[in-house]
Amino acid sequence: MNLLTIEPNTYMTAYDMQYKIAASCLQNQNAYIKIQRDKSGKVIGLWVLDYLSVEAREVGDDIYLQFSFCNGKKETVPYADVIHIRNNFQNGELIAHTDDNLCDNLELLATLQQSFANAAINSGKIKGVAKIAGQTGSDSWNKKAKLLAQNLQDPETGGIVAVDATVDFQPCNSDPVAADHEELDYIRQNVYRYYGVSEEIVSNNYTEKQWQSFFESTIEPFAVRLSQEMTRKLFTPQERLAGYEIVYDANRLTYADTATKVELIRQLRPLGILTTNQSLEIMNLPPVEDGDDRVQTLNVANTAIVDSYQAQKGGETNGNTE
Repeated sequence: MNLLTIEPNTYMTAYDMQYKIAASCLQNQNAYIKIQRDKSGKVIGLWVLDYLSVEAREVGDDIYLQFSFCNGKKETVPYADVIHIRNNFQNGELIAHTDDNLCDNLELLATLQQSFANAAINSGKIKGVAKIAGQTGSDSWNKKAKLLAQNLQDPETGGIVAVDATVDFQPCNSDPVAADHEELDYIRQNVYRYYGVSEEIVSNNYTEKQWQSFFESTIEPFAVRLSQEMTRKLFTPQERLAGYEIVYDANRLTYADTATKVELIRQLRPLGILTTNQSLEIMNLPPVEDGDDRVQTLNVANTAIVDSYQAQKGGETNGNTE
């Protein structure tokens, strides 16, 4: 299906659509893809909706979703024409809701990171308490206070403040303190756990086992949800009974190291499981002509012929012995 592999709509590639679905699902707990059909009912477009809010409504036996968008417009779409992908479906009958502290962790992380910026900005500033002779609020007092404040903020003074005998300035040596790295790491780990990722995955410094764990725990469940919902919404019941389905899958061997790939081929090729071209594909090499051949070691045999095979071999052995 060209819509799922190349161009789901006039503004996106298939990769863009899948990326946007995943991002919306993780950010909003729900991702909605509107199905565009022609007059005959054929699917001609898939649109990931950038919604501000959504409300489910029931009319008779049918369910509709009313979307509100950032531009103030609203649109009501039959639920049958919406591919709905949920994340953390803990609460809610139709629309996923979850009770989590992700926002709290993100706000706290932003506050801790801001402390580094504040420390850098305030580290070069002079702070202190100034006692200015004269009546508070008078013109002369206000002029001296204003001049002192300007001198404190002047980057050209080099950290030196000049005062006369009418001003007693006592500096405050309070250095700004940035957040502790352990605190930042603790909050980051909470965010990573929420999204099902690790620091190694985020920094693209993962091992083969770490990638496999991430794929099986995070990517694969999402692919299953996407496959089942798209199959349910894009095919009619008759088409599904006929065996039509949409399957999202990824070759986990893509991120395996060379030693693992070689060992896999060495173990499976002699059993007749892999063809020549399948072995080349594992190694990211182009196929060859007549590469659909299979080879099998003579050390294994079909279980259905083992008895007759052994009997034949036994007869030959007895005959040779005699």
